[in-house]
Amino acid sequence: MGNELNGFFADWFTALEEGLDKLSTEECSRLFSGCARRCSKDALKYLYRGLFDECEGDLDKFFTRVHERKNVDGKVIEPGKVYELIFTSCDCPLRTDARITSPRLCACSKESMICVFKDLVPNRKFELEQMTTILGGSDKCSYRITFE
Repeated sequence: MGNELNGFFADWFTALEEGLDKLSTEECSRLFSGCARRCSKDALKYLYRGLFDECEGDLDKFFTRVHERKNVDGKVIEPGKVYELIFTSCDCPLRTDARITSPRLCACSKESMICVFKDLVPNRKFELEQMTTILGGSDKCSYRITFE
C-alpha cells in the first residue's frame, strides 16, 4: 500500500507543478500563504529569533551575523534601511522530497520571509523583492528587504 501512496503523491505533485506554471506570481503567493506562515514559524524558532534578540533588534548587526545560521548569509546594503538575505541552498521539502522544480514554488519562500520580518520588526513597514532563485537557475536565492 505504501508504494501506491508514493505513486499517487508523485503523480499529484507532478500535476501540482504543472498547475503552478500556469499561475501568476500573485496567485502562487496566495496559494502558498498558509504554507509560508507555517514555515516562517519554524524559521523564526530555529534560525532568526534568537539571533535577532542577541543583536538587540539591531538590523545591521542581525544581517552582519545571520551567516552564523545554516545555509544563509546577509548583507547590509544601506545601514538601517536596505538589506539582502541570501540562501545558499534550497531546502524546501516540496523541492527536496516532492521534487517540485518550478520557480513558482519560490513564491512560498518570499511569503515566508515577509512573515518572518513582520514578526521580527512589527513596527516597521518594508518591501521585500525576490532577486534570484536557485529554482530560477541561480546558485543562490536572494531577497532585498527595504525598510521605510
